[in-house]
Amino acid sequence: MSEAASLYGAGRLEQAQAAYRRAVVLDPDDVRARYSLAVIDIRMGRLEAARQGLHAVVRHQPGLTRAQQNLAAVCENLGSWREAAIAYRRAIALDPAADESRFGLARCLTVLGRTAQAIDCYRALAAGPARRLDALARMAILDPSAVDETQSTDMAKTGADKAIDADTRAGLLFGLGGVLEARGEDDAAFAAFAAANALKRRLLIQAAAAGQCRSPAATAREHAQAVRLIKTIFTADLFARIGHGSGATSKQAPIFIVGMPRCGSSLVEQILASHRDVVGLGETAALPAVLEDPRAGRPYLAPASADVRGLAQAYLAASRAKGWREEPRFVDKTLENYLHVGMIHLMFPRALILHCQRDPLETCISCWRQLFAAGAETLYDLAEIGAEYRRVSEIMDHWRTVLPGRVIPVSYEDLIASPRTQIRRLVTQACGLAWDPACLRPQETQRAVRTASAAQVRQPISAASPGRRRRYEKHLAPLFEALGLSG
Repeated sequence: MSEAASLYGAGRLEQAQAAYRRAVVLDPDDVRARYSLAVIDIRMGRLEAARQGLHAVVRHQPGLTRAQQNLAAVCENLGSWREAAIAYRRAIALDPAADESRFGLARCLTVLGRTAQAIDCYRALAAGPARRLDALARMAILDPSAVDETQSTDMAKTGADKAIDADTRAGLLFGLGGVLEARGEDDAAFAAFAAANALKRRLLIQAAAAGQCRSPAATAREHAQAVRLIKTIFTADLFARIGHGSGATSKQAPIFIVGMPRCGSSLVEQILASHRDVVGLGETAALPAVLEDPRAGRPYLAPASADVRGLAQAYLAASRAKGWREEPRFVDKTLENYLHVGMIHLMFPRALILHCQRDPLETCISCWRQLFAAGAETLYDLAEIGAEYRRVSEIMDHWRTVLPGRVIPVSYEDLIASPRTQIRRLVTQACGLAWDPACLRPQETQRAVRTASAAQVRQPISAASPGRRRRYEKHLAPLFEALGLSG
């Protein structure tokens, strides 16, 4: 064991692993060696092996807090949300002061749709000084009504304190904007969102300067370049020459949902995932991983010479890794696949491509008031959001021109105004599925939802509240200009 520990401390993980395995052979009940093997698997990115190893550890010694915590984190990273929640609960029972475990449990409960329980976790964390600010920010974003007057005052004061960590302040200000908006204090809400977005955008620029991400400006240029290249390559003449190509023709035709963030796509996926013959995989990012060339930094753009069938099979294999278990249909809600409509058409001639659409202003405002988990570099400035919306519209207009009728529009406004009619139309006419009444009750469907709309899709569909355009209109001149609209 001492030799193994020395090797591990020196970073010689393969040799340490071999030494720990020898220790397990000598003493199969040695929990320390088994635990160390699991930790090495985590460090080497072998999460499934780590999960199996940690399960063996907690079976032998269920009171080992670190093992329960690591098991929960590994399961969370693997998308096994219920299993992660169980392990986090066990870790908290062993160590009630384990704030990270409580945060992890709250994340899992949110994804699983147990919003009230998640709020309870955040409320407990907010009661202590160590993680109060982070907990308030998460609670406010998840459910603004859960924040009381004292807490919102504290959020406003801390959000303005430049001595506080900038990431924490950004989260607080986004949460505060939602709280003030829910109270009808529109000008104060807009000011909070404006401060939050400016701070988040500044953090992104700083991170880009340190080589940690792309800057908003660089991201916008890359997106514009991708749109230009795609329009050049994927022409009507190309599709006339190669038709459907040699893509997959099996009944396993995916349903792709594309569009801007905050366009109603999570609701559409939840409706379809409520169907007995459909599984929703969420934002898999599986297709970009198959098609995009990371060395070139652009979408795959050689359809005439591509192994289309091979690409289709690679994508299906990646989808299985994301949770598809050979059900007849699955939904991929990677919105950025709007770049890949042409390749989807070639790879899966029978695939459905749904374009979720929402009023441009409402979409852009909804993006602007949202703190995204990652990426979204162009969505923290009103003018940049408007420009991003126009780029997405440009490429979708292109697909409608070169592949007429291939992309099916789905209107968010129509869906919430007349849900019974529009859901039936979506399910039976657009998707060609047999009618399933469960689709009318998407809020009852038990599944993991990782998007920013995780709480909203668990609510019954209802007519929209007064649009945010009317509430914030006097502040939206940069957005009107970017969209080419009059105020």
